[in-house]
Formats: sequence, structure tokens, C-alpha cells
Amino acid sequence: MENQRGKNHPLPVFRAWLDKALPRHRQLKLIQVGGTNGKGSTCQWLSSLLEKAGYRTGVFTSPHLISHTERIRVGRTPISLEAWETIFDRYAAFFQENKLTMFEMDLFMAIAYFLEQDIQYGIIEVGMGGRLDATTALDYLATLITNVGMDHMEYLGNSLNAIAKEKAGIFKEGTLAIAYDTTCFAVMEEEALARRTSLLVADYDVSRFDLSKLAAYQRDNLILALSALEQLRLLKPAVIQPVIDDYQWAGRFMLLRQQPKLIVDGAHNVPGIRALVRSLPVFQGEIYFSALKEKEIDAMLQILASLEQPITLVHFDSTRLCDLDALQARYGLPCIDVTALMTRLQNTEKDTLVCGSLYFVGDVLARWQTLPNKNN
Repeated sequence: MENQRGKNHPLPVFRAWLDKALPRHRQLKLIQVGGTNGKGSTCQWLSSLLEKAGYRTGVFTSPHLISHTERIRVGRTPISLEAWETIFDRYAAFFQENKLTMFEMDLFMAIAYFLEQDIQYGIIEVGMGGRLDATTALDYLATLITNVGMDHMEYLGNSLNAIAKEKAGIFKEGTLAIAYDTTCFAVMEEEALARRTSLLVADYDVSRFDLSKLAAYQRDNLILALSALEQLRLLKPAVIQPVIDDYQWAGRFMLLRQQPKLIVDGAHNVPGIRALVRSLPVFQGEIYFSALKEKEIDAMLQILASLEQPITLVHFDSTRLCDLDALQARYGLPCIDVTALMTRLQNTEKDTLVCGSLYFVGDVLARWQTLPNKNN
């Protein structure tokens, strides 16, 4: 599956496949989450709030950190390898005949699994953009946008307005539309009106809750999730604080060790790194950074440099890895490989931040789980 990457099919084609093979998909009650950053976190908030309120939820997110099965979950439990194989085998000939991309297969299998599991609500994360994303072929109770930032410019456009227009392409006639970030709001509102719906601004008041354990940017995602569930009349206020107290989204401002602190965060673009730094008002320690070649790497490093702490570049196994040797020469930064990083993480007495790429963070997490002594 992971070798079948490329351009997705037109939405009417993908919709027709779903209608024919999985006609009951129209009965699913789904919420779609788009935006530049915070999509997965918002999906987790929605799922956790609904689960705590007694609903059975299905969640589709991407990319994964360690196992591909993380992309399809019921509640917090990923689909089993056995269930994955059963569903894949059932549709393998269809997938091959029609040359579905990996993302289309993932989404198709998620819908099949959600139907089998009799979920009550499904949370679907947009893969990239929105207007042409395969997830937009489905029907929704609500469409959400977290924020708009400069990312995937080679596909979505070279301006915030152009990217906002693509993100707002998820809006549908008669479907609730909510955005948290009002950047390019006029553009998104124009798209909403063209699709015969109205765009609301997320504004749920969280001042009465204890948010001290949350990264600053997670507060924004929480407000969006709460606003959506309130509008859909699915919110039970009594569950909010318990969900906040128990919240964690793998690889996003994730605390792997308390003393010394070890934080991993998959922030992988300029808005994400900016939000991460905003969540670290006081940080004294070491920063380990790696990124994919299509990202705005120089700008990301400049933002991290504002913390005034030493930065080390890290090689990890990816065909999309940026040119770390060029970065090392340009900025005079030290560079190590991920194996050496894991040794340092075990032995350091300093607080540590690992960031720059979800794939990098996923590699670190997978290796961390195998260590006999993590000093937790």
C-alpha cells in the first residue's frame, strides 16, 4: 500500500466507488477536520469528548507515527492487524484494478471498518488541502478548519489566501462550518457562501477550566472541538475537565520523561514551530531537529533559534530528508545520526526537545519504546 502514492482520483469517482461498494457510508455521522496544523489534535479532542460522553467513535487520521494501523481507530484503539488484513483482502482486487492511492485505500478501509464496528460518530482528518482531498467525497454533520498557514505550497498555492481557498473547499451546502483561526476569514467566508452555508468562528469559553497541563496551541484546538460539539448539541459539559486532565496526542507536545524533561513534538512547518515555541515560555536545554526537504527549513530554524539554546541536526532514514550537510555548513550546527541521538537521550542530564518532522518524531518514539531503561 505504502508504495501506491500519487494523485488521488476525482472526488465524484471516489464517491461512486463508495456508493457502490459501501452504500451504508451515507448513514455514518461524520465530522471533517481540515486546516494547516492541529488537525490530528482536534480529531483527538472530538473523539475523547464524545467517548467520555458515552458515544462510540471512529477516527481516521494521517500520517502515522509508528504503525500504519494508527490511522484507523475506534476510540483510542487502532484497528488490529487481523482486521486490517481481512478488509484489505476483501477489496484488494478492486484496489488494484482501479489503481487507488495509499490514502484512498486507507480512507476506504476506514469507512468499511467503521461500518463493521457500528460507530455512532466518525472523525475524519483531511489529508492535504481540502477541496480535492479524498475525504471531501463524504457527507458530514460539520466541517472544521483549525488554521491557515504556509505549507504544501507546491500543491496549494504560494499565498495564505490561495491556501485558505483550498482549505475552505471542504464546506458543503447546509453543513455546519466552523473555523478557529480568523486568518483569511473573508476568503473562507466567501467560499462558504458560494457553497450555501455560513461560517462560524469557534468561541467556546474555556476560562473556567484548568488548562495548565496543555500546550498553548492545544487550547486553540480544544476551543474548536468544543464549539463544534456545542453547535451539534453533542457536548456534555461535565466531561470537559476530565478529558482535559487525561489528554494526550502521540507525538504532539508529548512528555516522554519528567526528569530531565524530554519533549517530542511533530511540528513540521513554520506555523507549527511557532506554536511550539509559544508553548515553551521557559526552556533551557538541548534541541534536536530534522525535517523534510520540501519544508521552510531556514525559517523553522530561525524560530527555534529564538529559544537561545543549542540546536543539533539529526539524520534519520527518509528519502525526503532535507540536505542536513548544507544546513550544517550554512549555520555551523553539529550533526549526528538518530542512533547517536538515542544514546544521548538516555544519558543526558539536560531538558531536551525533539522536533521538526512527524516522521522524525515517529522514528524516535519507535526506538524509545524498545529501550530497556528510559529513566521515566
